[in-house]
Amino acid sequence: MKRFISILAGICLFATACQQPAARKHIYHIGISQLATNPGIDAIRTGFLARMQQLGYKPGVNIQYDQQNAQGDNTVGQGIAKKFVSDSVDMVFAITTPTAELCAGALRGTNIPMVFGAVTDPVAAKLVSSMDKPGGNITGTSDKWPVGAQFDLLLKLKPGVKRIGVVYNPGETNSDANMKEVAAVCKAKGLTLVAVTVAGTGEVYGAAQSLIGRIDAFYVPADNTVITAMASVVKVSEANGIPLLPGVSSNVEQGGFGTLGPDYSDVGAESAVLADKIIHGAKAGDLPVATAQRFEYFFNLRSARATHIQIPDSLLKKAAKVYGDSHH
Repeated sequence: MKRFISILAGICLFATACQQPAARKHIYHIGISQLATNPGIDAIRTGFLARMQQLGYKPGVNIQYDQQNAQGDNTVGQGIAKKFVSDSVDMVFAITTPTAELCAGALRGTNIPMVFGAVTDPVAAKLVSSMDKPGGNITGTSDKWPVGAQFDLLLKLKPGVKRIGVVYNPGETNSDANMKEVAAVCKAKGLTLVAVTVAGTGEVYGAAQSLIGRIDAFYVPADNTVITAMASVVKVSEANGIPLLPGVSSNVEQGGFGTLGPDYSDVGAESAVLADKIIHGAKAGDLPVATAQRFEYFFNLRSARATHIQIPDSLLKKAAKVYGDSHH
């Protein structure tokens, strides 16, 4: 009998040992790639991580993140994407258009799904076939903002504006697509668009300087090169009293009198909802591209004062965030 009990105990022990690896929850690996450090990109990443936590994902328990930053270098970004593939991550979260394009290229031929955050025009970037039916293994969130309404805000606060100065990098798909929209909006509103192109962040300050005396206001488009060097445009704007309208709401903290746009942490949160659906078995290409839903006012009183813009209290009260003033 004793012998039978010890054999039975041995069988139970063996069965338990065999079960253990299966019983251990699979830790889902997500590679997160961002092009550079700036308020908008950082807000998308933190918004994504915060919503994932709300959805029940705990780092080290059921999820693991590999967070990488290309520091504005596309070659580094390409290396990050390739590393994700060789590490066989379960999913990639790519923030901004250039990063998403690099990751999509590296993921081609694999079955690793990708979710993007803040790709202004994913169809123009050839990441998806359409917004409703992305196809392939990619979906994400667009941060397309209301360009027309942004220019209405500028004209309301500075009615005499006639010439709009824009610095942009034509090498960026997102910037090229956004510039077409900016040009159409300027034409519709009878404004003259004065554009200067750059190839890298080091050229932004000189390009902005070259517009002094030729323009009445600056506009910063959906351009990662210029956004990364936002401080240069702000410096030229404030030193010369030229109003600056940022396209991206998260850049208002750095400068520019204000804008109307999405809260970038919301863009990250929308992307997390898509990631959760994929983890639960949905195919990325079947999930429609999400778009920023809430547009809010963001103002910077320091920059507004420096560029002689008076923001009425009625608008300040509606704002999601007001920077540069201790009373708000």
